[in-house]
Amino acid sequence: MGYEIDTRDGLARLRHAREVFLTERRLPEDLPAWLSAAWRRSCFAELDVTRDHVPEVPVPLETPLVRAATPVLAKLADDLVGLGAAVVLSDRHARVVGCWADEEAVGAHLARIDTRLGADLSERSTGTNGISHVLDTGGPVVVGGPAHIFELYQSTVCVGAPVTDPVTRKVSGAVAVVCELDAPARVLHALATTATGAIERELLHAASAHEHRLLEAYLRAGPGRYPIAVLDGRTRLVSDAAAGLLRPRDIETLESYAIEAARDGCLPTTELILDDGLKVRLRPALPGDSRGLLVVVEPPLRRPGRRSTRLTLFADAGLAGGSPAWRSLERSVARAGTRPLLLLGEPGVGKTGVARAALGDPVVLEAADEDGWLAEVADALAAPAVLLRHVERLARGRAARLAALLRAGHPAQVIATLTTGTESDCANVLRTEWSPVEILVPSLRERTADIPELAQRFGRGVHFTQDARSTLQRHDWPGNLVELKAVVAAAEAEAAGPTVSARHLPGRLRSSPAHPRLTELEKAERLAISDVLRTANGNRMRAAALLGIGRATLYRKLRRYGLE
Repeated sequence: MGYEIDTRDGLARLRHAREVFLTERRLPEDLPAWLSAAWRRSCFAELDVTRDHVPEVPVPLETPLVRAATPVLAKLADDLVGLGAAVVLSDRHARVVGCWADEEAVGAHLARIDTRLGADLSERSTGTNGISHVLDTGGPVVVGGPAHIFELYQSTVCVGAPVTDPVTRKVSGAVAVVCELDAPARVLHALATTATGAIERELLHAASAHEHRLLEAYLRAGPGRYPIAVLDGRTRLVSDAAAGLLRPRDIETLESYAIEAARDGCLPTTELILDDGLKVRLRPALPGDSRGLLVVVEPPLRRPGRRSTRLTLFADAGLAGGSPAWRSLERSVARAGTRPLLLLGEPGVGKTGVARAALGDPVVLEAADEDGWLAEVADALAAPAVLLRHVERLARGRAARLAALLRAGHPAQVIATLTTGTESDCANVLRTEWSPVEILVPSLRERTADIPELAQRFGRGVHFTQDARSTLQRHDWPGNLVELKAVVAAAEAEAAGPTVSARHLPGRLRSSPAHPRLTELEKAERLAISDVLRTANGNRMRAAALLGIGRATLYRKLRRYGLE
């Protein structure tokens, strides 16, 4: 007997499993692994499953995805009349960028579940659903009723399918057919998949026509006379004069800006200074269309006192790393310029270091939930730069007063840091009332390519052998940079010499054999098991009970994930 939502018994079993999990944190062993992992992630993230609304975020509506999907999904909504179903389109961040409901009752259903333009349907916001799961896995799914951990969705079925960019082959969004629990979900699954295929064909057609328009824009810009380039992440048109000035990595950097501009519907900046001081001006290649960047290269001039978005921001501040996740973070911080920032991340990921790189020499204040602290903030705002650490410590009311203080006129550039997993209402208060640019600092396990360089930096001149570097890269680093520094210090002491090999590393790292490449869901499950083992002080019987699984199942997973 399974957990099918289209049978009475399956639905009852699923509903019971959810109730037991929410009250006792136990899960049946035969619950699908992806669903168990999703519920656990929501539990660890302390998702408020009883919240009666979905957070709203700003979304760009003039994007290639929306343009391609609108006629297809409008027709699909028309075809669904009589089936009691609505159509929802999300971008790759699980933000709703389109809703279609051609019946009054269907529109009322969307209103009940608070699904509208700008709704944030990411897993961190609403738990697993037919959109967040599709974006995580890249495959279609049916999530119905009590499979949702979020209370608001208990009478809803969400049939989701991915939209894949036909050129880059990356998932660019998701289509979901949303209906009541008693609707024919399996039939709707086929309709959703057919619709995504039609959207992908529209994207391909638009891309072909778009390339011709880019070529025309390039020729009009005068490639024979000026150092110019036209880029969109797919098409690369570079004049001879520009090719003599731009290095391959410069082109890659500029293409990343072009891709982000197309995705977000606007240019992140209009002027950029590259690593070697070369200045470029950026503007849309096509009027009224963010898909394509015209780059004009200028001599490497600097204006005194002007803040640039040069991409050596972290290196200049002594921060090590060159992984894609780290470079992406650097670009995000550079694009933010002097706007207020909220840096989020796990404990120990280096939020303070990133903030100092952006601010230079700021006044640093540790958040304290007391009135005197706000007076300190008011005084500090007379300085050029202010760093507020651990704002998650603030109660809701004090966070609101801080937001009002930060909104008032002052000369300071302000960055606040917030540790994820400890968020309270104050985080939402700051987001809505202060409106900073939010940037997530990646965890160390998301930038494993940087670990050898970081270890070398922390190691004060010792050399790490290849086996030591490989062992360090296999570890999950729940303590992030703080844990890595401690491990390097312990290994140095153990080696008592200039060379550190794997045998000098702590046993808990050496005993973790290389495990196969994991899916995102498997990574989440491995992390959850590792966390519970630490909570249980290594007691496997207690860990199995905390996880709600049998000991035999736990032992299998420990072997599978290299946690023995």
